[in-house]
Amino acid sequence: MPANKPGRPGRQAHGLADLKRLSKEAGKKATKEAAAKRAAAAAAASPSHSAAKAEAPVLSGEDIQLFRRTMKTVTPIKDSHRLALALPPVAGRDLLRQRREHAAGNAPVPLPQASDHYSPARMDADDSFYLARGYGPDLIKGLKRGKWSIGASLDLHGSTLEQARARLDRFLQTCISHQIKCVRVVHGKGYGSKDGEPVLRQTTRRWLSQIDAVMAYAECSEQDGGAGAVQVLLQLPSGNHDES
Repeated sequence: MPANKPGRPGRQAHGLADLKRLSKEAGKKATKEAAAKRAAAAAAASPSHSAAKAEAPVLSGEDIQLFRRTMKTVTPIKDSHRLALALPPVAGRDLLRQRREHAAGNAPVPLPQASDHYSPARMDADDSFYLARGYGPDLIKGLKRGKWSIGASLDLHGSTLEQARARLDRFLQTCISHQIKCVRVVHGKGYGSKDGEPVLRQTTRRWLSQIDAVMAYAECSEQDGGAGAVQVLLQLPSGNHDES
């Protein structure tokens, strides 16, 4: 028994070292397993992983045979190597309508060029309303009462005289072709004009007084623009001095 005593401390030390080594290896293994689990969870949450799961299943041989039998009588379309360009829906319809009208001789005729300076003598004193020759004052009363609802509106703010002339011409032609009887033209009150002169306001009203299709106009109510806009009554081609 005494001979064995010197060897005991060595064996105990060796056993403790093995225990520490095994404990360390177990800790490393647990760390690796935890890291692997985190990586798997991250991969499962990624879009690519979700997309892979969402991929369509592979067709079976029976499905492939059924597809081939169904498509057996179908003739493939020959590639003409041509690129088909589709027109935008609205622009395409307008273009086709214009072409048909031009082919039928019904293309809109530009309105006569109106003078920037001419106006009837009565308008020199008061241009707040205008009544074409041959029409009764009931038209002005009807405009002021709102007898005709405004079917379209044009805002000329920010336009030069030439731009305003062209825009007003196109606007009136379009309204007449679409049978719109009452329209509003907004020209502004001229407060921001050079030298404080309401050039666009005066000139726009002079133009309207020279256009045959204009039966009458009157300044709008304050809620519709007041002195900065006029409500215009148009003579449509289908009518004959129609006041209704």
